[in-house]
Amino acid sequence: MKPASRAENVDELRKRKDVLDNTWMLAITLSASSIIVFWYLGLGQVDITPIVWTLAALALAQVILNSRTAKCTSGGQLRSLAQTSEMVGIIGMAIAWHLFGGLQQPMFPLFIMLPLFTGVLILNFWQQQATILLFFAVLTSGVLLSPDTNSFIEERYGLSALSTHVLPAWIPRSRVAFLDVSTSPTYNLMLTGSLAVLAVALTATARAIVALSWRSVDSLEALRNELAEARQLNASMVAKAPASEVLLTPGTGRILLASERFVSQFGVREPVAGQFLLDTVSFAYPIVIKRLITVGGEEIQGANVQGREVVLRVKAGLIEGTSPMVRLSVEPCDELCWRGAVDAWQQPVFAVNSRGRVVFLNRSAIAVFGAQMEGAEANDLFDRQPGSSRWWDIAPLESTRRVLPRGERSYLATIRRERVAESIGDLSFVHLAEREAANAPALS
Repeated sequence: MKPASRAENVDELRKRKDVLDNTWMLAITLSASSIIVFWYLGLGQVDITPIVWTLAALALAQVILNSRTAKCTSGGQLRSLAQTSEMVGIIGMAIAWHLFGGLQQPMFPLFIMLPLFTGVLILNFWQQQATILLFFAVLTSGVLLSPDTNSFIEERYGLSALSTHVLPAWIPRSRVAFLDVSTSPTYNLMLTGSLAVLAVALTATARAIVALSWRSVDSLEALRNELAEARQLNASMVAKAPASEVLLTPGTGRILLASERFVSQFGVREPVAGQFLLDTVSFAYPIVIKRLITVGGEEIQGANVQGREVVLRVKAGLIEGTSPMVRLSVEPCDELCWRGAVDAWQQPVFAVNSRGRVVFLNRSAIAVFGAQMEGAEANDLFDRQPGSSRWWDIAPLESTRRVLPRGERSYLATIRRERVAESIGDLSFVHLAEREAANAPALS
């Protein structure tokens, strides 16, 4: 039985109603096939013509009822239509059963039981109970209308109202399919009782299975919603990433997601998803980028971006999972070109921040002071003299020159103050030219 907590979905109920309708058509088809085979093999002495016409009329009635499913706009209408279909089907099959011999065909009610199981998918609890009660009435009619039934019930249990002798004459009895078969009332009662118990047990089991299935569906739906939220969050995180980033499929190099900065920086046309990375960014050496997408890593690449030659730092990281992805970061690194040019100078050049720390030395400066001086105090580069504790601080001047002694040598330092970024402050860039120590004037 469907938990009350589940929101009613009319489209879902229609699909379950279709399952019930298909089961009824299957039951009618199977029962008609068994009757035709019975007649063809000459296994009985009953005329099957009225039985076939009854089943044909029942099939037509079911088709008419099924055609009204699309017109139902609420769950209540669908359930009422499904219960009507169940009632009509049970009564029609009961008539065919009695025409086919009643209890002389003890397995025929199993065809009626088939739709009772799928009815659990759409009928509520009380509708299911009404359907089962009608099925019980059909089984009881099989006992009462059997031509072999006698006064056993009245004599044994004192229930004269159930005896066939008190039934009106106009009510037809079950037809005789086998003239040489006779069953006792006790056998008939045991048979119908067993079928009734079996119907109750199977429908109860079906309700339990359906209830368990709904719980599983609820859990699956919750997981599906969580997955959708996670995917949406992942897409938002990539789209709003502060760097130019893309998610790729490692095998094809197709873009799955891209950050807004990547789209604007490289002028990628919309929609981004599905495009090849190498079609969106013109790298100088595409084969290197293909290798990065496959194995991950970091490379420096030249590229043409919107008609301008730039240097890019490309970083790729593999994301393992059932659907592997590659996270690729592409950022300009023109400072490499600047550093390379400054490193090529023969003149020593270094930079000092506002806190007096050395933040950059070119190769010539490293040859003079040593690589260990990067990050050291600027005062440690030269010999200290009175009044020279902050020799690099030339504010409010933009540039000036000073002579700085270091051991037996002295250097003419051209100092220029530059504002790199508001958060970093001023940097003092120092260009050195060596002077003779003997001719060196005092530190200005």
